[in-house]
Amino acid sequence: MTHKELIADLSDKLSLSEKEVSDMLELTFKQMAGEMSQGNAIHLQGFGTFEAHRKEERVSVNPRTKVRTLIPPKQVCVFKPSQILKEKAKEVPDHE
Repeated sequence: MTHKELIADLSDKLSLSEKEVSDMLELTFKQMAGEMSQGNAIHLQGFGTFEAHRKEERVSVNPRTKVRTLIPPKQVCVFKPSQILKEKAKEVPDHE
């Protein structure tokens, strides 16, 4: 499902315009990003948890040239699905 498909689907289900749904999603994502940038986890019951984790600096080696490069520390977003979401994902049939 794409972003546009999500907006259209929610618009139909909520009887709101696509512009209103788009604005709500935009605000939701901005709020989530703001919380994560402050180091706060976001827990969505029945869905999962979003957290910001710090990756320490490390040395990477290019296997072809053997050049060593220092990769600086950075923040990464980590998602841990809830048990309910994991169980629902098991019910989805494989695409063949």
